[in-house]
Amino acid sequence: MSKQFLKRVGAACTSAAMAFGTLVVASTSAPMTAAAAESNNYARLLQYSLYLYDANMCGDVSKSAIEWRGNCHMQDEVLGGYHDAGDHVMFGLPQGYSASTIGWSFYEFKDSYDKLGLTDHFKTISKGFTEFFKKSTKMSGGNVTNFLYQKGEGEPDHMYWGAPENQSGSRKMFWTSNGASDIAAEYAAALALDYLNFNDSESLNYAKALYDYSCRTNQVATDGVQGFYLSNDAKCSDDQAWAAAWLYKATKDDKYLNDAKSKVTQYLGWAHAWGNTDLGAATVIAEITGDWSKVNGYISGLCQGSNYLCMENWGSARYNCGMQFVSLIATKYGGGNYADWAKGQMNLILGGNGGKNYVVGWDNNSPTHCHHRAASGMNDSHSDEPNKYVLVGALVGGPNKSGVYVDQRYDEIGYQVNEVALDYQACLVGAAAALYDKFGTGSCDTSIVGVKNFNLTPGTSDPQPGTTQDSQPGTTEPTSQGTTSTTTVTTKTNPQPGGSGKYTLDVNKAYNYNEMPENDRMIGFKYEDFGLAAGSSEKISKVEVKLSANGNLGTWVGAFGTSTTDEANNYWKMSDEMQQSLSGSSATVTWTVPSDVASIIQYGYGGEIKFGVWWIDNAQFTIDSVTLYTDGTSTPTQTTSKSTTTTTTTTTTTTT
Repeated sequence: MSKQFLKRVGAACTSAAMAFGTLVVASTSAPMTAAAAESNNYARLLQYSLYLYDANMCGDVSKSAIEWRGNCHMQDEVLGGYHDAGDHVMFGLPQGYSASTIGWSFYEFKDSYDKLGLTDHFKTISKGFTEFFKKSTKMSGGNVTNFLYQKGEGEPDHMYWGAPENQSGSRKMFWTSNGASDIAAEYAAALALDYLNFNDSESLNYAKALYDYSCRTNQVATDGVQGFYLSNDAKCSDDQAWAAAWLYKATKDDKYLNDAKSKVTQYLGWAHAWGNTDLGAATVIAEITGDWSKVNGYISGLCQGSNYLCMENWGSARYNCGMQFVSLIATKYGGGNYADWAKGQMNLILGGNGGKNYVVGWDNNSPTHCHHRAASGMNDSHSDEPNKYVLVGALVGGPNKSGVYVDQRYDEIGYQVNEVALDYQACLVGAAAALYDKFGTGSCDTSIVGVKNFNLTPGTSDPQPGTTQDSQPGTTEPTSQGTTSTTTVTTKTNPQPGGSGKYTLDVNKAYNYNEMPENDRMIGFKYEDFGLAAGSSEKISKVEVKLSANGNLGTWVGAFGTSTTDEANNYWKMSDEMQQSLSGSSATVTWTVPSDVASIIQYGYGGEIKFGVWWIDNAQFTIDSVTLYTDGTSTPTQTTSKSTTTTTTTTTTTTT
């Protein structure tokens, strides 16, 4: 097989910015009239960005959202996983990178998924990765003894052009007991994120065991990956730093944070990518420590200007989207402000300036010949006919450094600029989620050709891990059968004329100050949860918050959120007692509502009592309960309200 058919590592390529005015677009398809690019419809972009994973599901694809896919490779020793790109091999390194990177997007921007009704779809895709990783890992006594890091071989697979459903015969399974440490670390990162995102303690056990295996064996995969996905510089340290950072997030065990700091490179020099996750690891470390100097020092030199950032000839759009994703996370936590730059780059990728866009199915100016066997619907890659199926939302490689883009399936230039892949898509998912979180623009489509019926009902994601007790690696946590309920009771004390009303809400929720957006560190509770009706004549005069922490609470500073027609003057109100020094691991903070707020707080900001927290000493704390005191001028009543969280072994936990 000619070398032109193989993936390039691209480790030593330098950065380059390309003006889109020099872009050359060539295509063998008939010219089309471009529709409105909708280059700021980030809701739709996030929705579309997930569908490539449905199209690339391997094995039993009954959960795929794509109508034209069917079961394939059912003879594989371990079913599942995802096809790498337009081919059908399961390469472990981009597989683990993609799973952990989309997991990162959900971890950072889960509210975006919830608001758009995309959480269930994301969870299906994410679990498709992580459940496969667990099935591919054999353990004894909590230690990894063997794991499957690749299914299929690159060159034999590339000799076949056709649908995966028709690809017959057995495929080589690549198992190892003493290598592929880079891939094991990527699997570990994805599984740690699965724990953080969905509170799956079994995933955390596997993550710990795979990370330990990676550090113990410390050898990159070589068999089966040569010419395709060999780790940059044949090192595992970047993958291990990436995994260790997420394991620290999941466990708060300092050994993982120390590992991450020691293993990440001293000098950053490449995008967050399958072959080098140093930038991703450094970004998570910065989020943990609050020190953004290293990350900002690198990305500030790239994430600027209006020209298209082209870092590599092969798959330039993925690196561009990857830089958008990281820069927007840095923006979220105060590591710089790159929001306008990222918005401008995505505008270029989506054809917002009248140019070609690089997302399949986005508009009339999208690629129609992307390099993808299943979507082509034919047995000849050299045909000039458009693909039979629209590979909805797939990000193609994009223009090379010379500004050339060709919408064709064949020849090396076609592979470089018009192929699609799991790792390309992970960067698009991350950028789309971050852009929607930042700008909140657009809406999802309610029907898409080639996509099965779907439900976009907004909801909430699974609870974050808190008190889950770890089981031993290689074992499964026992789960109860049936249904359990947790009930929160809100009681209103019967106020006497001229007295005071008292409304208590049992919260019992853990917070992490460092994980709150720097410019939006607000905590809110809806009045209706306290039993207070909107428009009540009662005025809130005092707020009492019971807090606890694992250690000394220290200084606590807050402010009340309010809402009036003059938000510039009344959005935040503070009193002298807002800053309090708290000793011990539990305390009750009582704030008197300022008199100029009391008259309007009955309606509040969006029907809630909101207060922000800044400059506190203990980043991790729990709000045990919140009590509101009113002037008690309403009709005396006794009110009890309940909010119930139901958990079963087969459903997703929903929290309020």
